Amino acid sequence: MKNSTKKKDGLIIVRDFKAPRKLVFQAFSTAEAFAEWWGPAGMPVTIKYFDFRKEGRLHYKTEGGGLTMWGLFKYGSILSPELIEFANSFSDEEGNICKAPFPMEFPLEIFNRITLLEKNGITTLTLESHPLNATPEQEATFYSMTENISGGFAGTFNQLDAYLAKTQEKK
Repeated sequence: MKNSTKKKDGLIIVRDFKAPRKLVFQAFSTAEAFAEWWGPAGMPVTIKYFDFRKEGRLHYKTEGGGLTMWGLFKYGSILSPELIEFANSFSDEEGNICKAPFPMEFPLEIFNRITLLEKNGITTLTLESHPLNATPEQEATFYSMTENISGGFAGTFNQLDAYLAKTQEKK
């Protein structure tokens, strides 16, 4: 796996998956698939609302270790099977954007662009992220945490890798 960060441009993560691009895209596009691999290891995901389309929303919760966190995606451009754009944030149980559940000034919303390119059965996922409408303090917090955020995505993408392998075995 290749991970890199750029303070000026935000976070950039590049990861290769031994799966067709269409299958990787599908892992993001259905509630059932998404719930199987998204989020921190050991924190199951429950989908409350899933509308995978431009201007659609995803509202979910993760639970584990005595902690419950809610998340929200607001989808932008979606071009199957090559592009998914969304703003993500922490939320409350009703789906209202709220501050992060940790004691720091983290941005309320993060813009994410996922591109998928396939070559010889290997799909390269590139995730680009940066704060949206954030204060300078929130931006500084985000950029100071890019290594930790990359580590979190590494765990999540390990789960995606396992999901893709399991899905391909069933075929």
